[in-house]
Amino acid sequence: MTGELITIRGKELYVECYGTKEKPPILYLHGGPGKSCHDFSYHQSKRLENDFRLIVID
Repeated sequence: MTGELITIRGKELYVECYGTKEKPPILYLHGGPGKSCHDFSYHQSKRLENDFRLIVID
């Protein structure tokens, strides 16, 4: 997993990526303010990274 904080138009966005760039991408958007992507990425990233490139934003 690689996680980084990126800035887009003055706003910070945390991004984690799982799997390799050669695999089909899946973008995960969490449920909104006050929620986080941690539960999903913690439980699902290992399953999905074998077949997909999982991109999680928070």
